[in-house]
Amino acid sequence: MDSKRLQANQRTSSYQRLKAKLHRDPASYADITEQKKTWPRPDNLPELWIHATKGGARAFLLAYGLRGGVNFCLYLLRVLRRRARFSRILEASFKHETAIRFGSMFGVFAFLWKFVNNGMRIYRNKDDRLNGFVAGGVAGLAILCERADRRADIAQQLLVRALQGGYNAGKARDILHFKNGDALLFGICCAQILYAYTMQPDTLAPGYYSFMLKTAKVPKDVLQLNARNVRGLPISSSETLEIIKRYRPTSNALAIAKAVPSHPPAVPCEVIHPWIDGCQTTALERFLKVCQGMLPIYGTLHFVPMLLFRTGQFAKSPVQMLSKTAVATLKSCSFLGLFVMLYQYQICMHRKALDAGLLTTNSKYLYGIFGFFCSYPALFLEEKKRRGELALYCLPIALKSFYQILYQRKLIVRIQHFEVMLTSFAMAIIMSFYQDEPEVLSSFVRKLMFKFFGRN
Repeated sequence: MDSKRLQANQRTSSYQRLKAKLHRDPASYADITEQKKTWPRPDNLPELWIHATKGGARAFLLAYGLRGGVNFCLYLLRVLRRRARFSRILEASFKHETAIRFGSMFGVFAFLWKFVNNGMRIYRNKDDRLNGFVAGGVAGLAILCERADRRADIAQQLLVRALQGGYNAGKARDILHFKNGDALLFGICCAQILYAYTMQPDTLAPGYYSFMLKTAKVPKDVLQLNARNVRGLPISSSETLEIIKRYRPTSNALAIAKAVPSHPPAVPCEVIHPWIDGCQTTALERFLKVCQGMLPIYGTLHFVPMLLFRTGQFAKSPVQMLSKTAVATLKSCSFLGLFVMLYQYQICMHRKALDAGLLTTNSKYLYGIFGFFCSYPALFLEEKKRRGELALYCLPIALKSFYQILYQRKLIVRIQHFEVMLTSFAMAIIMSFYQDEPEVLSSFVRKLMFKFFGRN
């Protein structure tokens, strides 16, 4: 009897400790309470309309300019490569549907959030987390400004930002913490993505799959040949030979392809990289090619935000800011180059182990496992603040692929307009944190939101 009472007391004590952790110390948000006093605060309906309209217009112009600027840089690269005409650069950049829709989404969101948030404050005479939660949920309807085929991707990105805020809130209260959790999450996501890339590419977005094909440098028909072999389907030497002849094969690769049996233990390395003999040379080639190909893309992604969000710092110290941007670009290129190189090398070493009799299996799940073990160490080349961003970028891609695999196997159902509901749910959480606990959101999200939406 006494032991049961003791256990009950222990359970009550554990619950009370958890409840105490969940409750924020008033001193921890004293700063945000003081800051709120300086925020623009409309007090009646006419002022509310003006405040929301100004905020929406400002957000539209900033978002429209950002997307148009990115379009401009990417189109300029095409012009320099003589793949497009310079005379159409402004039309292709700022009159493009993507820039208008992107700006509209931000503008409508800012208007709805400011109107509902401040309207509830005026009506309830309270300025608390609930206002931000409801306003964020209503403003999430701005996702309807985007094309239907892009809404799911945006909703998933917003959901992981909401989850990140929840995790950081738990971490701040000493409830949740994982050492190198960003790298671990990135590795798990890449395991799913690379499994999909090699075995079920139909579960990846066509644009993303195309990006992976260009980056990894493994031809699509070779990947399809490998997937068939892994699933136990026969392949013919004539088909293999026909495929590799498209890619300037070496004489050794031609000889290997001619001798491929109908059920090899695995598609040989010479078929995967027929234009180069030697796996070590191939790995080095992958690293250099990926770095070279990603340099203009990462350069744009680092340079444009610096001009938009750090204009003052750039004006004061242009050389220092350009140097930091250049180093960050090189780190990003090296990270992706190492990622691709390690994955290619693991695939080749798996073939060598099969040939030597050290392994006897070519399971489809190995291609996902290899993804984890190449992505986890490669991520540490990136700056610490970018690791979490990359993990959160990959998470929705992995979740979408996993969801589609479950749907194909009839283990889950589709819900109409689910992406709109998901966006509203995610933004309700994000804006409730932004309203009263902004420090739990990532630095990138805080700066982005402050730049586009202001504080109130």
